[in-house]
Amino acid sequence: MRRINISVDTDRVTKSFMNKSDLVSYIKNHNDFKDIHPFIHLSMADKIWDLNVGKSVNYFNYTFSIQSKARVGNQLVI
Repeated sequence: MRRINISVDTDRVTKSFMNKSDLVSYIKNHNDFKDIHPFIHLSMADKIWDLNVGKSVNYFNYTFSIQSKARVGNQLVI
């Protein structure tokens, strides 16, 4: 699981993603990234997912940074 800070201008949102495919889906469905080629979505997700905690990367005026990484094991989903 990754907690990712997504910043644009002065606004910051923190989203949690269980796996990389959740992140790819988020990017594909985001209004500002819908018109981008699907290969770019996957490339963005790969780079964001592999960031170390405290590091950031910029795409199209958005800054993505890792707040935390956590191993999820034996999680109960109701």
